[in-house]
Amino acid sequence: MFKPSKLRTAICCACIGLPLSAIAQSDSPDAQEEKNANSVETISVTATRRETSIQEVPYSISAYGGQALAESGVTDFSALARSIPGLVLSDVGRGKNGISSGIIMRGLNLTGGAQEDFAMTTDPVVSVYLGETPLFANLELRDMNRVEVLKGPQSTLYGSGSLGGTMRYIPNKPEFEEFSGNVKAEVSSTDHAGDLNHDMELTLNLPISDTFALRGVVTQLENAGYIDSDYIAVLDADNQPTGEYTSAKDINDEKVSMARLSARWLPTQSTDVLLTYNYQKDDVQGSAATSEGLEGYQTAAKLIEQFERETSITSLVIDHDLGFADLTSATSITNNDAESLYDQSYNYGFSSWWGPYYVAYYGYTGGTAPAAEVIAGEKTYTTDTFTQEFRLAGTTDSNIDWLVGLYYNSVDFDAEAYDIVYGLDEAFNITNPLDTDIGYANIQQTEFEDYALFGEVTYYPTDNLSITAGLRYFEQTFYAKQEVLLPACEEFWYTTLGFFTCGDTENAGVDPRGYAAGEDEKDFDDLLYRFNLAYDFDLDTKFYVNISQGFRHGGANGLPTTGIFAESEEYLFFEPDKTTNYEMGIKGNLLDSAVYYSATAFYIDWEDPILLVQSPAGGFPAMINAQEAESKGIEVEVNATLTDTLKLNVGYTYTSAELTEDFIAPDGSFAGAEGESLPGIPEQTLVSSLIYSQEFGAGMLSAQLGVSYKGGFNTGFDDPSLFYETGFDEISSSTLWNANIRYKQDAWSVSLYAENLFNADDATASDGDGKYIINEAAGESKAGEQYDIAQLGDQRYRVRPRTVGVSFSYAF
Repeated sequence: MFKPSKLRTAICCACIGLPLSAIAQSDSPDAQEEKNANSVETISVTATRRETSIQEVPYSISAYGGQALAESGVTDFSALARSIPGLVLSDVGRGKNGISSGIIMRGLNLTGGAQEDFAMTTDPVVSVYLGETPLFANLELRDMNRVEVLKGPQSTLYGSGSLGGTMRYIPNKPEFEEFSGNVKAEVSSTDHAGDLNHDMELTLNLPISDTFALRGVVTQLENAGYIDSDYIAVLDADNQPTGEYTSAKDINDEKVSMARLSARWLPTQSTDVLLTYNYQKDDVQGSAATSEGLEGYQTAAKLIEQFERETSITSLVIDHDLGFADLTSATSITNNDAESLYDQSYNYGFSSWWGPYYVAYYGYTGGTAPAAEVIAGEKTYTTDTFTQEFRLAGTTDSNIDWLVGLYYNSVDFDAEAYDIVYGLDEAFNITNPLDTDIGYANIQQTEFEDYALFGEVTYYPTDNLSITAGLRYFEQTFYAKQEVLLPACEEFWYTTLGFFTCGDTENAGVDPRGYAAGEDEKDFDDLLYRFNLAYDFDLDTKFYVNISQGFRHGGANGLPTTGIFAESEEYLFFEPDKTTNYEMGIKGNLLDSAVYYSATAFYIDWEDPILLVQSPAGGFPAMINAQEAESKGIEVEVNATLTDTLKLNVGYTYTSAELTEDFIAPDGSFAGAEGESLPGIPEQTLVSSLIYSQEFGAGMLSAQLGVSYKGGFNTGFDDPSLFYETGFDEISSSTLWNANIRYKQDAWSVSLYAENLFNADDATASDGDGKYIINEAAGESKAGEQYDIAQLGDQRYRVRPRTVGVSFSYAF
């Protein structure tokens, strides 16, 4: 059976497109001392569910060590995405990214626009783990041992099956040897922000005995806002618009509190028990979007948006050595509660769905139109998840490795959304049967259960050859219900005027709130496979071929099928989608380990891709299937030691993702043409860093210059009807530079850093053509009072302006 040698372990950095201080190595004691002097960190990975080097993983993987994370200032996913080749984030700010996943890998994506404030009713394309807990939440990456990024489906190795890849955040475990810790303080300034940013972090490791230890980390950070608005609506004591506006500065500030506590116990020499509790609270004000038509970091928002989220994760992991195999039990309970208030003032007057309903018919009311259109959306989300996974991994006859696992996942998701049209009740001269000025309510409930059996067998016919085959069988049940309430519509148009009912026509006049609902349940089952062939030409070069499948459950949108915004029944359900990933790659080292490289070519066949769209009657967020798509590309990563003090890392990805059949919507309408690029996918991405390190006085001086490039992309298809009302946006390419200088002496270190060094104001995403006003000059009819600006365009999300800061840390 093939076993990793010292040399193989020494070249495990072959596919890390990251600072070389993150490279995993194994050396002699003398070499180890030299390594420590140069702050080179040891990393091993468990991507294959066994501890090994990256060089030994027979598919594309990147990893980032905890020391490199801390020294580079990578503390959340948005920063990590700018460091990992081929990893893309639809970055719409901490608030919206805290609701739904914007992670894109290998050209697989849900939507090209900034619709992340709508919680998805299916899984993200990339599964995310915190330790052994599958979840999606933009958590703080504090006191991490490493981050692993596994590209391509991983459904035969991990309980949570993935469509495009898997990310693993792996925290440090409590240690039994000695009391230790670290304290960090950081302060920085962002251009256009009126206040300073600060970040405080404390880590403690507390051994209680030789077999029991505790470890904890706490963090408090605040990032100052830098976006201003001159259009904040003034409301009176009764929350009615006065028609006056006021100005507000730095409206998009954010605060994060995070804590993690772990307890580790070794009851026997064969058993390791780890109990972990992770808590995070996000409090985000404002949006990271600015309005086209205004100069600088200005928005036309009439309300200061708010987002609050509390996430708690409790996990119990038990590892036990049975002798013939290792048994792992991973149990986790996750709760994610979020509340958001967002400005919809720009959208109602323009929307073809809502404009006539709320704005164009004031002449019928007998009342007076609101002094200003001020419309708030209020949403609450609650997700409760229970996960249990059992794995058994062993070796047979010294030339076969095997793994088998059982997985159960239960998710309950509830969401409520309310649109408050301030002044609506007065304008319609009604008493609102639900609550003051509530124009629309949407109540969602989904339940999901997943049972899976998965496993892999790897056979080593020779020391140089490995053959792996894996299977996953699963059964899933998905239930969805959605209720829509239109109280103002029903009260005025039906009760007062008797024109038409807004709710369920079968119960006209029964529910004065304009009630309509839809619900259903679907079951899914399938068998997925994986095949891998890997060959070591010599100790320096590995070649592999990998074929793997990923799956994502379908479900029910639960849209109303009666009432004024009744949707076609064809939009009630969406089918599962599946990917088959073909990849071929090579990894290894050159020039006596001075150059480390990894190169992969991939092709993905995406059957029935699930996309997030807007339903045709009411503009509700809905998941529907396109017919077929594909994604193909190459991934190249190179790390090179140029001199004793200078090192270079480069990672490049090319991706071509497009429809391979015409996209026909469920009601038969045309939505996209064969050959059109999938929304939100940049064709090219590149990350690179140049690192200099040199002894200086009694310590070590290091400097790093990094760059990340993301190519341009479109936010939708040429046919706009399902995505945005007047077409899609084109997002230009973005290039961001970062730099830092660090000096470390004994236990102390100080860093001076600059993020977005050249102060680029690149866009990251767009809300599409949701205009703030109607362009009357172009023949569009004005719908209600809006702004006195000739034309306000889309909301564009932009990268954070240049941020310069200093960080101090002390280890003990």
